[in-house]
Amino acid sequence: MAINFFADKGSIYAIFRKQKAGRRIALTYYPGIQVTADWNADRQRFNPKTPDLEKLNKQILKIEVSFNSVIDTIDPFNIESKKLVELIEENMKDKPRVTPFFEYCDQFFEHASNQFSRRRSQQVLTAINKIREFNPELTFEQIDKRFYRDFTKFLRDKDFSVNYIGSIIKNLKRILNYATDNDDNTNLVFKNFKKPSEEVFNIYLDEDEIERIYNLVINEKTILEFHKNRKDKKAVSEVPRDTSQYLNQLSITRQINALDSARKLFVIGCWTGLRVENYLNIDPELQVDLSAGFIHAIANKNGPKLRIPVHKLVRQIVETDGFPKSLSQQKLNEHIKVLGEMAKINNTIIFTRTKGSRRVEYTKKKYEMITTHTARRSFASNLLCRGIPKQFIMAVTGHKTESSFNKYTAAVQKDIMTSKLADFDVWNGEKKKIISKEEA
Repeated sequence: MAINFFADKGSIYAIFRKQKAGRRIALTYYPGIQVTADWNADRQRFNPKTPDLEKLNKQILKIEVSFNSVIDTIDPFNIESKKLVELIEENMKDKPRVTPFFEYCDQFFEHASNQFSRRRSQQVLTAINKIREFNPELTFEQIDKRFYRDFTKFLRDKDFSVNYIGSIIKNLKRILNYATDNDDNTNLVFKNFKKPSEEVFNIYLDEDEIERIYNLVINEKTILEFHKNRKDKKAVSEVPRDTSQYLNQLSITRQINALDSARKLFVIGCWTGLRVENYLNIDPELQVDLSAGFIHAIANKNGPKLRIPVHKLVRQIVETDGFPKSLSQQKLNEHIKVLGEMAKINNTIIFTRTKGSRRVEYTKKKYEMITTHTARRSFASNLLCRGIPKQFIMAVTGHKTESSFNKYTAAVQKDIMTSKLADFDVWNGEKKKIISKEEA
């Protein structure tokens, strides 16, 4: 039977009645709520004329829920009144909410897989796995300032870079924002979590280096010579390397085709400014208009569609061989490093990054640092070198502020400024001319 509420001697009481095997009980609970003229005996609630009366009705509902909950867990025919009161009042106490984090993550990842790119979905999954490694029993309620401090320390102790840690925090906040928007999370401390970041040195290729990649002739001789040079380098370092798997005829043919496609695609990326996912998916019949001299494409994440002028090298590629066959981003990343090595883009790059809690100096050959995103960065950097106004370049790259564009092209801007130093006399060894009082 249900819990009922009645008024008696100026106060309200809750009662539970039950009959079983000829035995009847009536369990009562007095919450100390005073009756007023607004008590509605039929509805067993106050008429909600004021906020205070609404609050009393919520309290009565809470008593009803708690009373029912207690009855469901005990034998109502064998309980003392004092014990009943203790159980009801204990049940009414606000208990800490416990919401398992990783159960929700499964739901979120399903959403991410449908809404995000494969790359971003993988980043979300990586973040979830790192959080699980830190605390496999994590709840939403535990995600507070202390969690943030301890978790970021945990990641630093693993010698992860600042930006890698920042990516994990960004995806954690993405999950929590989604949970909050869907009313599955009420803990908003995460809104103040800062995403660690640092400016990272990224290379660009100048026009000469792009042309050297464009002019590469990929044939059997090129492939054999490349693997011979690789083998000689390994021999010097006394690390044996079996290259036989690369030197059969079928493998050589596949390498020629893949590297030649990568060569053309990368040059197209360097002279269109498109994101890799966009230039790898160009439909030449719909998007390339050589007669008008434009490529119609979405250059940034969310559009709009732009008309990008066709560079002479892009025109030569399309007119000579048609638009190149697409590759996966992973394969393209592998192949363009090989192309950079073949083109002897091998000057030494020295840079520093934060690893864990330490600044570490790295030395690499430039071709080792070429990635698919180098193409887009090279596009912006070379146009800037040519003196093309920033706002024209930003229209293609999609940067909304000049400050974000300046970070993106920081390497070339430093090159431009340092090269200007050579115009000053001090670099030619000339002494500063001292002007006498008479000359003054």
